[in-house]
Amino acid sequence: MEELRNVVMARPNPQPTGEDPRASDMGLLLRYNVCYVVGMVLMQEGKVLLIQEAKESCRGSWYLPAGRVEPNETLKAAVKREVLEEAGLECEPDALISVEYSSRSWVRFTFTGHTTGGVLKTPDKADKESIQAEWFPCDKKSLPILRAPDILGLIEIASKWYSEGHSVNRRLIAHTSHVSSTIRLIAIHRNGNEGIQILTLKSPLGTTSYPIWIVGSSRVITKALKSYGYEGPFEIKGVLSLEHDGSASQDGLCLSLLVELSSDRLDFFSKCKWTPVEKEMAVTLHAILTNQCNEGLILLHATLSFI
Repeated sequence: MEELRNVVMARPNPQPTGEDPRASDMGLLLRYNVCYVVGMVLMQEGKVLLIQEAKESCRGSWYLPAGRVEPNETLKAAVKREVLEEAGLECEPDALISVEYSSRSWVRFTFTGHTTGGVLKTPDKADKESIQAEWFPCDKKSLPILRAPDILGLIEIASKWYSEGHSVNRRLIAHTSHVSSTIRLIAIHRNGNEGIQILTLKSPLGTTSYPIWIVGSSRVITKALKSYGYEGPFEIKGVLSLEHDGSASQDGLCLSLLVELSSDRLDFFSKCKWTPVEKEMAVTLHAILTNQCNEGLILLHATLSFI
């Protein structure tokens, strides 16, 4: 189960392919039908860093440091650049706390971390990126006029991350090249407190691998499970790992999505089989599911059509 071990430890899991994504329908492709957006929630002494927008459409309102990922740029490099440009501060991402999908439009990756240097941007340094940056108390009543209320949930997630001693999640990006945007389905069924079975593809070679689906159509998870014969209840627990490289030729990504199936009937799969997870890995997965270790889950936000 080396592939599962790599996913759980957020290590690279190469998915080689020589296919040109522009030659066929390969789902979401950066700069073709989707853009990647990064954001950062930085906190200091109970306050959150916000920047004042300079764009004409929202000038004067406030938001998290955020922006589009540029060609040949990793997600980590992009968020560090955005914080420096918009807030004047140097930072280091500590964890990816949220992945948000807007069906076939954009994907936003939100990090939290800590400052490492720089000088807070003031109005006399205003430019096209922002007017200024400032630290605000995190409670809703103390926040200024926001460009959009969607960041309130992200601030809440980050507040929890900081208040729980950074133990909720310490996950970042595994640098692996992918041609298109895909989901690696880590579907599990729990037996008691620590026993876990995992859904694997049947292989004549006896190798262990997991279903991978291209993101692009609606209701991806539902369709994937249905194709294997399952139409029962399931719950998306979160993202175990995110793989992305940022190279121009292979700027796709892979989300390893942890999904728990809750039906008692587990003998319906024709293309897959249930494989018992070895005890050590089962204990680790159980700890992740119950937030009892620092290898927690990345929270996934998605439109219902995506699920």
